[in-house]
Amino acid sequence: MADYDSGLPIRSEADGTDERVLTKIQDGDSPGGANETMAVSEKKAHVRIHGKDSDSVDQEALLSQEGHVQSNGDYDATNNKRPSSQGLIASDRNASPSESTMNLRPTAVAGNDDKVAQDVAISDSSGNRFDENNPLPVYNTANPGDEINDYDQAVAIAKDASDNHDYTIAATTEFRSLKVHASASGKARFELQIETGVAAGTYDTAMVKFNSTSNNNVEFEYAPAIQTGRIVRLVRTNLDNQAQDLYSQIMGIEV
Repeated sequence: MADYDSGLPIRSEADGTDERVLTKIQDGDSPGGANETMAVSEKKAHVRIHGKDSDSVDQEALLSQEGHVQSNGDYDATNNKRPSSQGLIASDRNASPSESTMNLRPTAVAGNDDKVAQDVAISDSSGNRFDENNPLPVYNTANPGDEINDYDQAVAIAKDASDNHDYTIAATTEFRSLKVHASASGKARFELQIETGVAAGTYDTAMVKFNSTSNNNVEFEYAPAIQTGRIVRLVRTNLDNQAQDLYSQIMGIEV
């Protein structure tokens, strides 16, 4: 007859007014080693959760101050090569948003240049779309830059002679929305030039205009932004048969 494996019962002993069975959970390989017994305090067994990371290295799981398992969505070539990712969940509009109101999933669409564009709607405070029956109000505000209005008068410019009206763009700014008004009582030629670089001393012609007997005034508009430190130049040439004054204003915004 084969040997019979039997177990012995655990017998409790009196401990004050109670009879208790005390059990310790210890490391099976070295039960007598330091820090090998599970700790209990506040009626809680203190357990450290360990697992393998994406490189099969043993790591200890961490919790937030609210007890949630932490996730890291920031890529790091050393510490987080495979970051966590999760979708966004939006709350119903509610005076007291909570987990129970988290019901809405944002949407997106594949756009150009290999990007994914999240759908965004501009609505009023009640969530209604703007249209011809519910227009979006728009108000004029102060300009974000310094408004420039540089006036110059060239006095008694001789026949066929020229005079330059220069404006140097301030440092650390760029000049936008360039406009020029020019005028002469007689015939004149006006050439708008932009310096090719800071202190370059050479200029590119942007445009040329002539006044006439019926219209003594000309206007220029130049849309591209002009970089810091360059000179905006208006070359004013007297085409009349005698000396005359030439007038001009260089206007725009330095941002």
